Amino acid sequence: MATAKDIEKLCAEARTYEVAAVCVAPTFVPYAAELLKGSKVKVCTVVGFPLGFQLTSVKAFESREVLSCGAQEIDFVINLRWVKEGRFEFISGEVNEILAAAKGATTKAIIECAYLKQEEMEQLVDLLAECGVDYVKTSTGFGPRGATVEDVKILSQRASGRIKVKAAGGIRNLEDALAFLEAGAERIGTSSGIVILKELEKRLSSPQDLPEVEIFVDGACLGNPGPGGWAAILRSGRQEKILTGSESQTTNNRMELTAAIKALEALKRPCQVKIYTDSRYLKDGVTKWLPRWLQNNFRTSRGKKVKNQDLWEKLAGLLNRHEIEWYWIEAHAGHPENERCDKLARQAAQEARK
Repeated sequence: MATAKDIEKLCAEARTYEVAAVCVAPTFVPYAAELLKGSKVKVCTVVGFPLGFQLTSVKAFESREVLSCGAQEIDFVINLRWVKEGRFEFISGEVNEILAAAKGATTKAIIECAYLKQEEMEQLVDLLAECGVDYVKTSTGFGPRGATVEDVKILSQRASGRIKVKAAGGIRNLEDALAFLEAGAERIGTSSGIVILKELEKRLSSPQDLPEVEIFVDGACLGNPGPGGWAAILRSGRQEKILTGSESQTTNNRMELTAAIKALEALKRPCQVKIYTDSRYLKDGVTKWLPRWLQNNFRTSRGKKVKNQDLWEKLAGLLNRHEIEWYWIEAHAGHPENERCDKLARQAAQEARK
């Protein structure tokens, strides 16, 4: 839950990085507008949150009110019940009423793709483009999932330049942001915007002559928990180095993390690194969850301590030393280095069992 201090920090960072807009709760609109006075950063808020079930007259009234308080962009949530019932004429009427109330503001219709079939998404794109909405937005961030690259591809292909696409929900790192932009998004909505921009700054300012290293990692555990092993293959040009290790009592996830930590610790200078893993836990942990954990002192969204915190903290400390790209590969699918790592990790686990 955001506080006034959070809004102050958000607006200060938004000024520094000149983002397009900050999205705040309606009651914070006047304060954010005051904090951002004189800057290029716009104030955005959401109408009809979270499922769009409010009366049309209420949505229109709320739009006028937040505009009078300083909002310059309005994201409004489409009535999902009407979508599922095929009442697109109701949706069209409501959209036109909201647009009339929000005259002069940038408008974004949130359609919550997680609940929709492809044909429903396409129908909404056609309707919203015809009404004159500026953006179609993938999600509120409070649904069962956020944006996916496939969602954005569907929306952008259907839009054909008639309406812009905003991807939002679950976008926490530069790799994800770039993937959505490549898929057709013209705006990114994220609570990790500053983290992403700092990541971009770092990438753009990094020397281009850093040595390039490929790293393949894997972990194994006999029993989970039980005896475990890890392995890493490091490759730079024609040089290759193999690292392995084991623990008598551990878990598979800890071995996956340890493999990545040991591999990065073996690099004696900053490098451009590509890391390949068959562990979704490792890959998603680094690229999606870790930025939020760092902000929340390694607490989950429910306030619980993150599992394997000691290893995540070690890994986080190593990430800033290198330019790293993470790749997931399917296990036991014939990938040569992954198969080698798997065999080495299992051998190490067998040795730990003895």
